[in-house]
Formats: sequence, structure tokens, C-alpha cells
Amino acid sequence: MSLFPDWEQFAISQRRSQTGCIPTGYEMILRAAAVEGVDFDTFQDDFDLDKNLKPGEQPKNDFNSVADAVRAKYHHVSFQCKSFPAGKGDDKLRFIEGLIGSQQPVLVSIALEPFGGNGWHIMPVVDATDDKLILLKVMKLDGTKEKCTLSKEEFVCIHNKYDGGKDVAYLDRQ
Repeated sequence: MSLFPDWEQFAISQRRSQTGCIPTGYEMILRAAAVEGVDFDTFQDDFDLDKNLKPGEQPKNDFNSVADAVRAKYHHVSFQCKSFPAGKGDDKLRFIEGLIGSQQPVLVSIALEPFGGNGWHIMPVVDATDDKLILLKVMKLDGTKEKCTLSKEEFVCIHNKYDGGKDVAYLDRQ
């Protein structure tokens, strides 16, 4: 059973690689859920709160701030966000598995340090096996999709060991 059976048809390119992973992920989930009344042509531009970030300014994009901005414009859309403190990677994984079990698409934040990067990246979970999570890392402008496959053990370890990447977000099924 696939979490997100037709995920590839809902995958979209991220317009701004440095700031737009949250609006891109939210847009993908909304498209997959066939939510009506949302302007997908401007979604990433409308909800990338850091698109005009200047050097020295504090970033504004996080799961909650972008979810609040989406809800302010589209009152019928509500994303829920949940944070898991350091050391609670098992809880985060169990929560994600619960969403997967109910066929609920979920975005995860994961630290990039173990992959040689800085900060964290937001990725949708597009599939899972008994022992692995398959995440969509990015869809390039040419349509190439790059996935990140992590063992569930590695996923928990990254959560527990590295700073950042503690949150998940999902569409509230009202």
C-alpha cells in the first residue's frame, strides 16, 4: 500500500530553492486533496514569507506562520503543525506512521547536517515501507524528482541528534 499512490502527478517544482519548501509542500498537499478555491498559479509567491528576505533579516517561514497566512486568505484551509522536542524522534515517527496509516499526506522537517548541509529541509513523505520513509526532496524545473530514502531508525537518530527539523505539518480534515 502506498501512502500517496499518485504523488508524482501532484509534485511541483519549488520556485525558490532557498526559502520556498514550506509553501511548495503545502501546495502539493492541497493539490493532492483536490482542495477547491485555491489559486495554485500564485500559491508559492503568495505564501513564501521570505521571498523578499534581505541580508540580516530574520526568516519568517515556518510551518505555523505559513499555515496562518494560508488560512487568512483561504478560510477553508487549515494546516496543523506539531513539534517534537529533541530526544522524541520515536514519538515523531509514530505520529507520522499514524498519519500514513490514515492516508494523510504529511510534511516533515529534517536537519540537513547529516547530509553535509546547514539548517533543515521540508519534504513530503511520499511513501513508506515497514522500515523506511521515502521523502520527495525536490522536483527540479525539468520535472526530475529527487527522493530521499531514510531508514526509520536513521530518521529517528537524525531527529534526536541534530538541531532543527523537529516539526511535521498536515492538512486538517475538517
